[in-house]
Amino acid sequence: MNQNEKLLKEADRCVKCGICLPHCPTYTLTREEGDSPRGRISLIQGIASGALKGEQGKQHLDRCLGCLACQSACPSAVNYSQLIDGIRLKQRKPPLQRIVRQLITHAPYRRWSRIALWLYRFSGLRPLLRLLGSHRLRRLDALLPVPPRVGNWKHLYQPAAAHRGRVGLFTGCAGRLIDRTALDAAIAVLTHLGYAVVIPKNQGCCGAMHQHSGEPHKAETMTLGNQQAFAEQNLEAIIYLASGCGAQLMQHPLAAPLFEISQFLNRCDWPDSAKLSPLDYAVSLHTPCTLRHQIKAADEPAELLRRIPGIRLTLLDQIQCCGAAGSYLQEQPDMADALANRAMQQVREQSPRILATSNSGCALQFASSIRQAGLPIRSMHPIELINESLNGGKQ
Repeated sequence: MNQNEKLLKEADRCVKCGICLPHCPTYTLTREEGDSPRGRISLIQGIASGALKGEQGKQHLDRCLGCLACQSACPSAVNYSQLIDGIRLKQRKPPLQRIVRQLITHAPYRRWSRIALWLYRFSGLRPLLRLLGSHRLRRLDALLPVPPRVGNWKHLYQPAAAHRGRVGLFTGCAGRLIDRTALDAAIAVLTHLGYAVVIPKNQGCCGAMHQHSGEPHKAETMTLGNQQAFAEQNLEAIIYLASGCGAQLMQHPLAAPLFEISQFLNRCDWPDSAKLSPLDYAVSLHTPCTLRHQIKAADEPAELLRRIPGIRLTLLDQIQCCGAAGSYLQEQPDMADALANRAMQQVREQSPRILATSNSGCALQFASSIRQAGLPIRSMHPIELINESLNGGKQ
């Protein structure tokens, strides 16, 4: 069965009932049928059957976030992920998108990246880019965290308490830049609880950006690299922080059971010495689409944070999608911004001191929106709050 036949077979399972419509972030924003799951499935059927040319309907297909809220809601269990990834395999990729994707997924692992980032910040290149660069390059610059620094870690961190196990930590590519402080916090918490933490030097990008951009062969190469990196490390678990990475990693077996950091901490034994101090914070918790619809662990971060005495936790449960979606926030800036603005309405209503989220792209999107709005809110990963509480409330 060729690719077109596979697409048609799965697409024909959609009965166009419309139950997915209110769950689709892009459809609820534009109210255009082409921006709905069933509309996109109709376009996929047309392209796969030859009734439509490959470039017809491209705008609507490109606007899909791949959040899979529709797949969760579908009574027929249509594999929408297979359909949208499959049709993107047939689309031509703009050269600039490929270059940016390659840079994001490879540069953070290179030693020269820290030097390059330092030069970018302090040599005058950054103001020049802001003045003369294209809109997309200026947008990429605006998304950088403050201050932008690439993480660098040892291979092994020994437990600070009685030894309870040995775990691996997946850093992710963009996460080495965006989640650097969160990854440091994860190491501190895990070692505090008695776990040795292994960070393989030869790990790489999870491959999600390539998988969902029509380059599955590159994603497969990255998968094999990560399987080799974590093999023979004698691990009891492999832990990740970014749910977007986790959703990709869980599609392929690794050398040990895979856990999102909150999942792991909710299930492991805590020593008596691990006391959580009160934090008098109003915290709004955002649930990433990947954690909700793919990993099916939406309740885990809230369960973990509720262990902290004094915390005032509310859920940002009306947000369908923040508009990050991997490289979407760079490749579809208008839609990404519209979705971010809609998400920020609920953030403003709750007026938290902390906005917590469990995915790198979401954290980047919210942090950028908060800076632009000038709001006195910190964007953090839940593990940073746990680490702060374990340290007696000291940052």
